[in-house]
Amino acid sequence: MNPVTDQSASAATGQPVAGPAWDLSGEYPAIGSAEFAADLAAVKGAISSLEAAGRSLAVHVENAAELDPIADAGTVAELARTMDRVDETSATLRNLSVYVNCVLSTNGSDAEAAATRGYLSSLRAALGAAEAPLALVLKLCPEPFFAAFCSLPGMPRFRFALAQERKARARALPLPAERAIATMSADGLHAWGGLYDAITGTLRCRALGPDGAESTVGLAQAASLLKRPERRVRESAWRGINAALSEHRHSLAAILNSISGWRGAEGGLRSHTEPGHYLDESLRQNRLSRATLEAMMGVIRESRELGRRALRAQAGLYGVERLGPWDILAPAPADDGAAPSGIPFERGLETVRRAYASVHPSMGDFVGRMAASRRVEGRVEGGKRPGAYCTEFPKSRSQFVYTTYQGALSELSTLAHELGHAYHCEAMRDIPLAESEYPMALAETASTFAETVLGEMLASEASDDAERLELAWADAQDAATFLVNIPARFEFESRFYERRPSGPVGPDELRSVMRDAWAEWYGDALSEYDEWYWASKLHFHKTVVSFYNYPYSFGYLFSLGVYARRQELGDGFHDAYVALLRDTGRMEVEELAARHLGVDLTQPDFWRASVAIVEKKVERFEDLARRAAE
Repeated sequence: MNPVTDQSASAATGQPVAGPAWDLSGEYPAIGSAEFAADLAAVKGAISSLEAAGRSLAVHVENAAELDPIADAGTVAELARTMDRVDETSATLRNLSVYVNCVLSTNGSDAEAAATRGYLSSLRAALGAAEAPLALVLKLCPEPFFAAFCSLPGMPRFRFALAQERKARARALPLPAERAIATMSADGLHAWGGLYDAITGTLRCRALGPDGAESTVGLAQAASLLKRPERRVRESAWRGINAALSEHRHSLAAILNSISGWRGAEGGLRSHTEPGHYLDESLRQNRLSRATLEAMMGVIRESRELGRRALRAQAGLYGVERLGPWDILAPAPADDGAAPSGIPFERGLETVRRAYASVHPSMGDFVGRMAASRRVEGRVEGGKRPGAYCTEFPKSRSQFVYTTYQGALSELSTLAHELGHAYHCEAMRDIPLAESEYPMALAETASTFAETVLGEMLASEASDDAERLELAWADAQDAATFLVNIPARFEFESRFYERRPSGPVGPDELRSVMRDAWAEWYGDALSEYDEWYWASKLHFHKTVVSFYNYPYSFGYLFSLGVYARRQELGDGFHDAYVALLRDTGRMEVEELAARHLGVDLTQPDFWRASVAIVEKKVERFEDLARRAAE
């Protein structure tokens, strides 16, 4: 038997299935601690100092395009000093925010944490307003002046990020407007995201448990039931989640409309020189060209039947004509019809460690260090928020992984995924923060690569077709997720943003738009569509980034292209892989792919080659499913 799925062995060990609690005390003992208070005071003092510096720099905004590196050498030096203070203050403020977010993730009802997050958001807005003169001068100044600034000690680390901002100089607003937007965003744009978190963090759902008894659980617990092997439990959880969300439908629709409305209004203001599009900011944030996005989405659209094939084969194994939306995260059905026990966390973590070590020993050692330092959260508790993520504290450069682990194979894959994010950050630990801020499109490279490594290792260790089928099931889910589900999200958000300028879109119309998007991509592969997906999916309500969807498909297909080089490079692969990861914060996506993979992402060839890898995985799953049915 495969050691990860040998349930009799698991039972004998007595290991707990759920994961452990993480230990954040090395960052701050508590929100009320002296250490937290000291950093908070430092941020407040620095913002006051930067506001004074901003008033001095503001006089240069109007004539920024005329600044001369020699005649205005004093201004160059003043900008550099201010930039250093902004960088340090921003890192400390982010450190505080990361801690508070971690606390709220495990307990959405923590009133002190919620209040502190709101206060930190106001400080973030104040910092944005204080640094606005600095940002505008560096965005609008002539290239010789900018080059002089970047040549000063410590300033080269900002060159790439600032150069990206300079590309958007046509969208700059006058200083008072930039300050106003930064100041109002805390209680405007970002407050709506906070409201969504507050609603979903305290939401209670009625759902059947694995024992068949109905109970009231938190949203995170209900969401984890969607990965249970019992189909009636999954359907009950799905319907319970949607019923709970429907009670808040008007509030949730208002949140979505307000986030989009803010972006639309700001985008309209910034389109004073050239016309804007609702995708502009997302593409800029992802350092991605429209040509690359269109090439990828075009290939995905022509390949969507591949994802549907995976869903149909899954339905056959469950003995149903079509899967329901509650089945898209389901585990492979047990061959004896019994619900398998969960994979104990320690056993699962060791499996992930071995998978990482199969690429390079240092990668396995990293997983061991994450566990030993208690930087993984995996408990199952009612107050936890749904989802999984990896976060990094800027001051210590330490990574923490958040999950709600209940032992499903898909959750093992999620653990590998999030640890992949952590390894990505670890690979950049010695790189300045300003050069380690990679875009979301590249953020999924290491995480999806890690999932692929885990799946391939488990498949190589499988001893029979039953085990191979269980693992191939995960490949089928990936195909359906990245070639159907993620594009359906992109379709919904695109249609929503096209409609939003005509006025707020009500909950019933949002359900209709979502239903149409699912119909477009899922076709007849499901028994019904998830009309409430716009409300249940956190990603639509993110305020820091928009279109939090297509980068996942990008990362999936891009990482397959990276993984394909593993056999080709042999012992040299790990060094090449780490070199690619280290450049993700200081190159545009197309440049990174050209330098490290030798490919042109604006053409369909690369994307079709990655889809061909997916097709082989789906064909393997279909073959195993046919054999299982014989």
